[in-house]
Amino acid sequence: MRWLAFFTLVVGAAVAILFTVFPAWDLAITAWFWDAGSRSFQLAAAPWGKTLRQAGNILPWVFAAPAFIALALKLLFPGRRMLMPARPALLLALSMAIGPGLMVNGILKEKWGRPRPVHVEEFGGQKAFSPWFSTAGTCPGNCSFVSGEGALGFWMVAPASLVPGPLRPVALGAAVAFGAAAGGLRIAFGGHFFTDVVFSGVLVILLILLLRWGLFDRRGAPSDAAAEAAVARTGRALHRLVALGARYIARGARLVGRWIAALIARYLPRRGAGL
Repeated sequence: MRWLAFFTLVVGAAVAILFTVFPAWDLAITAWFWDAGSRSFQLAAAPWGKTLRQAGNILPWVFAAPAFIALALKLLFPGRRMLMPARPALLLALSMAIGPGLMVNGILKEKWGRPRPVHVEEFGGQKAFSPWFSTAGTCPGNCSFVSGEGALGFWMVAPASLVPGPLRPVALGAAVAFGAAAGGLRIAFGGHFFTDVVFSGVLVILLILLLRWGLFDRRGAPSDAAAEAAVARTGRALHRLVALGARYIARGARLVGRWIAALIARYLPRRGAGL
């Protein structure tokens, strides 16, 4: 796994340096897919492109959904055995929730402000181009940096990292290629710049490697049994919290009911007497 971390850091550093010095390279790469005659990204309308895009969005969830289901059931029923080993479930679910979920779609795409290629003047839009390192763009939300679908595609590194033995490097290479293809489609469709895709991969892959180190590779990493026990403890704590909240809600409802009854008892007889 060290080779993947090294490769990811080198690529991220190289792209950061080059596209900071030459930010117009993003425009030049996107221009390969822009048809000036029709003033459109023609591949965006191709049926095969739409099909591949849908497949790229669905496939990661085929791997992630069982992990979320297993963890949710364990939290609901802490005494029951998990449907899959705890550490793989935690790796898949946490990397999906934190990476494509929180970091990419929850924070960066909402705060960075970079307009998408289809929205900039060079490709038929009305907004000014913003380099990758600038957060002062004019996009109000769901912006270009970084690529959400690229992050989702590169997330396939998570299940690939669980492949045992000599097939793991092959699986990791295929996962990186899958992410590059998913992100490449977004570049071809005018949805993202090259740097949006690269940095989505850098962020997600490094997060996955960090989580895998904590769950599997570090000295003293927990066993599946220990990880499952921790999930069970979390579930029991949530149950206690919900029960405590329910008691306070019930107590508050009783107090409100008594207050309303007191108001009715105080004012309603007076109004009846006046009639």
